[in-house]
Amino acid sequence: MMNLFYRGYVIHEDIRSICYTIFGAKPDRAEIGSRSTTLEAMRWVDRDLAQLATVRRACQDSLGLNYANPSSPVQPALL
Repeated sequence: MMNLFYRGYVIHEDIRSICYTIFGAKPDRAEIGSRSTTLEAMRWVDRDLAQLATVRRACQDSLGLNYANPSSPVQPALL
């Protein structure tokens, strides 16, 4: 069994090339999804991080928080 640490998430290999479980960021590491390949799991993590960044920006905008140097958006992994 293998654990792949990717962008703060853990992708756990349940059955090689058949089932991979995605666990969230620290400290909870709750199970949040499963995919059939590591590539699909990595793409799922990238989409989840992009959604979080979008929600974070929307919340900041609605609260009127303007930062001089906003954080850069999440970039997809180069595979």
